[in-house]
Amino acid sequence: MHVGYLRPLTQPDIPLVPPLRESATLSARLQESFDQRLSKGENHPLLWALNETFFREFWLSGASKLCADIFLIMTSYTLKYLIQFVADAYEAQHIPGAKVPPVGHGLGIVVGIAVMQGIASIAIGQFVYRGMVSGGQMRAALIGMIFRKSLRISARARAGGGGSLGPEGNEENKNNKTNKNTLPPAEGWTNGHVTNLMSTDTHRIDSVCAWFHLIWTSPITITLTLLILLINISYSALAGFALLLLSVPALGQVMRVLAARRRLMNKITDKRVGLTQEILLGVRFVKYYAWEESFLAQLKKLRSEEIRSAQFLLGVRSGVNAVGMIMPVFGAMLSFITYSLTGNALNPANIFSSLALYNSLRLPLNLLPVVMGQIADAWVSVQRIETFLKAEEIRDNREIQDMGDGIAVRIADGEFTWEKDPENTPNPMGRAGTSEAIVLKSEIKAAKKAAKEEKKATNKGPRGFGGSGTPAEDEKSSEPFKLQNINLAFEHDELVAVVGTVGSGKTSLLAALAGEMRQTHGLIHQASHLGYCPQNAWIQNASVRENIVFGKNFDLEWYRKVVYTCALQPDLDMLPDGDATEIGERGITMSGGQKQRINIARAIYFDAKIILMDDPLSAVDAHVGRHLFDEAICGLLKGKCRILATHQLHVLERCDRVIWMDAGTVKAIGTYEELMRSEEGFRTLVGEYGGEKEEGEEKASKDTRGSEDISDVNSLITPTTPTTPSEISEISSKIPSRKNAPPEKPHKLMQAEERNTSSVSWKVYKAYILASGTFFSAPGIILLLLLSQGANLMTTLWLSYWINDKFGLSNSTYIGVFASLGAAQSALMFAFAFWLTIAGTTSSKTLMAQAMERVLRAPMSFFDTTPIGRIINRFSKDVDVMDNNLTDAIRMYFFTLAMTSSVCILIVAYFPYFAIALFPLTILFYVAASYYRSSAREVKRHEAVLRSVVYARFGEAITGISTIRAYGLQSRFTSEVHTAIDAMDSAYFITFANQRWLSLRLDMIGNLVIFTTGILVVASRFSVDPAISGVVLSYILQTAMLTQWMIRQLAEVENAMNATERVHYYGTELPNEAPLHTNATVHLRPTWPEAGKIDLQSVSMRYRPGLPLVLNNVDLSIAGGERIGIVGRTGAGKSSVMTALFRLVELSSGNILIDGVDIHTLGLHDLRKKLAIIPQDPTLFRGTVRSNLDPFEEHTDAELWDALLKSYLVDDAPPPEIADGEITPTSATQQQRITLSTQVLDAGENFSLGQRQLMALARALVRNSRIIVCDEATSSVDHETDRKIQRTMREGFAGRTVLCIAHRLGTLWERGGVWRGMCERGGVKEEDFKVEGGWVGAGKE
Repeated sequence: MHVGYLRPLTQPDIPLVPPLRESATLSARLQESFDQRLSKGENHPLLWALNETFFREFWLSGASKLCADIFLIMTSYTLKYLIQFVADAYEAQHIPGAKVPPVGHGLGIVVGIAVMQGIASIAIGQFVYRGMVSGGQMRAALIGMIFRKSLRISARARAGGGGSLGPEGNEENKNNKTNKNTLPPAEGWTNGHVTNLMSTDTHRIDSVCAWFHLIWTSPITITLTLLILLINISYSALAGFALLLLSVPALGQVMRVLAARRRLMNKITDKRVGLTQEILLGVRFVKYYAWEESFLAQLKKLRSEEIRSAQFLLGVRSGVNAVGMIMPVFGAMLSFITYSLTGNALNPANIFSSLALYNSLRLPLNLLPVVMGQIADAWVSVQRIETFLKAEEIRDNREIQDMGDGIAVRIADGEFTWEKDPENTPNPMGRAGTSEAIVLKSEIKAAKKAAKEEKKATNKGPRGFGGSGTPAEDEKSSEPFKLQNINLAFEHDELVAVVGTVGSGKTSLLAALAGEMRQTHGLIHQASHLGYCPQNAWIQNASVRENIVFGKNFDLEWYRKVVYTCALQPDLDMLPDGDATEIGERGITMSGGQKQRINIARAIYFDAKIILMDDPLSAVDAHVGRHLFDEAICGLLKGKCRILATHQLHVLERCDRVIWMDAGTVKAIGTYEELMRSEEGFRTLVGEYGGEKEEGEEKASKDTRGSEDISDVNSLITPTTPTTPSEISEISSKIPSRKNAPPEKPHKLMQAEERNTSSVSWKVYKAYILASGTFFSAPGIILLLLLSQGANLMTTLWLSYWINDKFGLSNSTYIGVFASLGAAQSALMFAFAFWLTIAGTTSSKTLMAQAMERVLRAPMSFFDTTPIGRIINRFSKDVDVMDNNLTDAIRMYFFTLAMTSSVCILIVAYFPYFAIALFPLTILFYVAASYYRSSAREVKRHEAVLRSVVYARFGEAITGISTIRAYGLQSRFTSEVHTAIDAMDSAYFITFANQRWLSLRLDMIGNLVIFTTGILVVASRFSVDPAISGVVLSYILQTAMLTQWMIRQLAEVENAMNATERVHYYGTELPNEAPLHTNATVHLRPTWPEAGKIDLQSVSMRYRPGLPLVLNNVDLSIAGGERIGIVGRTGAGKSSVMTALFRLVELSSGNILIDGVDIHTLGLHDLRKKLAIIPQDPTLFRGTVRSNLDPFEEHTDAELWDALLKSYLVDDAPPPEIADGEITPTSATQQQRITLSTQVLDAGENFSLGQRQLMALARALVRNSRIIVCDEATSSVDHETDRKIQRTMREGFAGRTVLCIAHRLGTLWERGGVWRGMCERGGVKEEDFKVEGGWVGAGKE
């Protein structure tokens, strides 16, 4: 704290968590207890496991709370004797000859009250600290368990199916009745749901622990208070207590309603967070297609529902709070009225001691509804987490043991399946109230006729490589894809190729071997662990070296060999810090080829005995592909078991065996020669497509391609690859190692999170107030607070007037005014709380909308340098704090501040000398609070930043679960997450200690105030009316406890405003792209662009300031309707042309014109809406095929189905039954495997990369733009499908301008026509080379 007061704290200043509080230790203990209880079949195993694991500290907190309550009750009771002493002295002064009680008697009582108050303060400090620490430890342990489970959960459970783990870890009977609160989300455990469990649900469990014990200590406190009240005012106390007891059932009913509403709100929040995560993960694609406004509209709709639920929830809670605050007043009022009406004199000692006892119930009764609400929220969260932890886990029955028979992997009678959404059944009513499968007859006939003609022209090959690539056409669309009757054995030292059409099961077979498909039958035996290269390379937010080494010990020589083998050295030479360069989250700064080569390098460096490779050659250019095959697959990996799924048929001759897949089964297996002899379809296939040797591998004089040597073209693209040992040594010496690392500090790609080092700016408070809709909200709310507090003081003062009969009124008049003041106090308190709730949630909604819009409008450089987990943290945890915590903290802070201030004014009014003591005590109060806030603010900000690290680590890992599981690195990533949790908790636990430091000192000041007031009362016993002394003493006891509560709430407000500050920063300070719409668009022709002519004039571009130019003074003119091929090796600037055209990055200099219009003058939305793209790494969003093709319902189902037909995702059979002149719904038996209603999982993980590329083609067809950009759009499909797609592109994009970025020159000549353009190092190297009639000719340079 001293360091934090002198200067801003840095992370090294924060001490580490002690070993017993490390998250790994806590998670292990909690997991063990949970597993034991689950195996015994206990109800609520997670709840009781939490109780067992944290029993000592948690319940010691409760014991401290009970001790504090007892001493506080006794303090209020002792007040009776102090007031009686004052009354006796006052009467003796006014009655001649009466005996005056000795002053020592009064001083002794004051000292006793101060001592009891001090003991209560220490006990409350222990209660709060131990409760908070218990909550923090529970959160840490639960995050660890959730992450551990996310690495084990089965695909079926992720999709929302499967059972749950019961006794002995077995699946529970699905027919058993299940609490609806414990059911998994209907859409399954998506990454968004799991992230929400980790962030929001664990936070709610953490929050409830600090005040949980009020739920059982409050009844004990109330009972003890009742006993003492019976002593003070006899049975009249029962009347007030009856009122309190009658309110309990009503409170219980309200809490049940709140719990139900919280569950509903949780579902909405899950959807919002999940949609936000999907948008951010696919933000590049969202920008390409100009979907920002549409997705913002979706988010706005969800957010409006969420805010309505929050306002209802918090509004009801405000009413309950107002009732909780006023019930002690009404209880005291009813008791005193009963006491008076039964003929008893209102004695100041009895009355104000009883009033103090009722007031002591005010804080528990005010907090009790809040705590009950928190408990209801936490209970829902416990159930949700327990449901997730009980979800079905992967049951991989494989044995990992080398039997010495030469077999690396054996599958016997294997059957595997992907999963389906249990709710993904055909919806009888689709959009606009029509059947989802209904299409117009004329449209269906046209689509069917065109598709049949296409099929006749192209279906020359066998079934396995022709057609649509959608196996099992007669199956229902709701059935998931399956592998059936798999019997395979792979030897230790062989290379096995897996071939087949798109959707035939190649990727699925590798996923089954990697353990990602559910095994429904058969056995798998594996001799050792494996390495896995999936189609979509999973890249960590780390350096190139860290991504390759992947946690293994660093071996420089082996590393150098791997880098050379994977042709990465030229790429490392281009990077600013070589292999120490940060890649960026999801490899966002790397090309597809670079990511795939890092993916292969990781598998080789891992040195596994079994390597699975899912079409790794498709993302690289021809020369690099040959190098990878020669040096990696057949080089360093020689002697290992290599299983290669591929569309590159020219490599089959060099494979030991070939597996031919079709419709989820093995159609044939054998050596290349055996299949050529025995399989006519395979022979036809190789005859037609296998002759397409790798470009540059040989002259094509025997073909119809003429006599030109394609390698001449390749030499323009790629420098000669080193092959001699000396060349390898020369390259290796350039690779920096840890021992000879460059002295310069590597440039950090990921920027450090912004963190203010002073108190929250008044600018943020102003923005928060204005976001409520009007600046007058704040004055209005404060006015209501002052009025309610005035009514509170007047109620108590009126009681003193009634006791002394100050105005000579009748009893009924005093009672009527007394009751009216109480009712006014209640109404004003509710109005204050409700207005604050509405204003606060409106502000939260406005600020989040501004932040989300600003984030989506941020340039791509922001996403390149900011982890997605950090952004998600703002839109989950920080928004949750604004929605649910901030208004409660503001309400309690202003209430305690008003109460404390009004009591101090009251005391000074009757005891002027109190002002003398108040001044130094206020100075002490201010100094202690300022000293505390300096460090507390910084620690809280560190905790927020470190929490973002946890979110980033957690989120990144769960997106790469298949890779982590395949490599068997679950323990390593679990350890990394635990390390991040411990770093966060180090700041989190220090926050609690800081708060207790302040509380102890504020309690001392509060006790001094009580002591000072007591001394003044004793000293003024002859001059001040005992009734007034009773008013002051009853309030001062309450105020002493409210003082530290006020400071705690001030800290809570500032901490919550820190979350507001972070969201406000995103809403105001992030850099923005150019406007979505400009005035130039108004004057733009509606039909623009008519021709699609593109002119690049002296175009130069760099991705961020300080980086080298990626396009350097490029001049290029593309006629409308022309097809342009953009070729070049990785890093040459191919994709940069596309980036410039879409204005993802603004030009450094130069202009781009489309049909004579400078695109720089247009709004981004208006420009991008007119372009279409088929990216190399297509993005699919969770939903259906329909929602992915047309997310905003702008096209008919017939148009969408026609696009699916033309992209060969389905064959020519339409989904509906068509009768002449009628439109009828689809027959279940005629539905295809892929229909418009087919489910798409997170990131399209249930589709192969080839199918995703076909989906991107379908999107482009639906968009129907004049200019289309294809970024290696067919790299992951087989040659037959590729050829069909080329025909579709020729016909579907006829007359349109097409820019094709390609690694394979065959992609260009297969499309025919004239292609121009070649990139090298950011410029146009070659222009006008012609691809026509099967030959390539170089033109002018």
